[in-house]
Amino acid sequence: MMDAGIFTDRNADRYNVTPPDPKIVGPDYVQSVDTMSSSDFLKIYLETLRYQDPFNQQDLSKSLEDMVRLNQIRFFNEVKSFMEDFKAWMNQFTFMQTLSLIGKSFVFQSDLLDTLNQSEYYIVSGDFVDNVTVKIYDGEEVIKEIEMDLVKGLNKLDVSDLPRGQFTVKVFKGDTELTNWNLGYKDTVKSAGVLEGELVLDLLSGRQVPASKILYTAGGEGS
Repeated sequence: MMDAGIFTDRNADRYNVTPPDPKIVGPDYVQSVDTMSSSDFLKIYLETLRYQDPFNQQDLSKSLEDMVRLNQIRFFNEVKSFMEDFKAWMNQFTFMQTLSLIGKSFVFQSDLLDTLNQSEYYIVSGDFVDNVTVKIYDGEEVIKEIEMDLVKGLNKLDVSDLPRGQFTVKVFKGDTELTNWNLGYKDTVKSAGVLEGELVLDLLSGRQVPASKILYTAGGEGS
């Protein structure tokens, strides 16, 4: 038969729960909110209640607000850390994919026709448009006009007789200036890298451009 004394002692031990000892730190220690766990906060809060002045009690709602704020800060810090890791992983993945671009030619978007660096330029059109006039400007002066029909895609420009310099280009249908097109130049990718989170391509001409400037693969040409 079980000893009644043993039974009583065991049951008493079940309810004799001693809370963990609070962490003792120096007077200059400051717990950062982005590293404190919820359990640490609760221990500190319970100790605060234990030793508070009964005639000047701490407001419970304020403590709960502090705890909610703590958890919010921890959550956003964890999200920020995750996003930074995810961005680094995506940059690495994108960079590995970009290695296949090295040695290949593309048409890259440009705001200027620059005969100092490039000799092969295109009008990349979004529509079929016949009888257009491509006007090349040196400042306000038109130095060349090209009459042509635009196909959808690549349309090569003859810039062989232009002087060395940088020029602007406009396209007209009659007296109406067209907007559904881009100026581009052909170049070859020499190397690639990730700069400040953006994929950057080094070209054979010496230019360095973001990969987002690619307009077209240079496998074919329009008329």
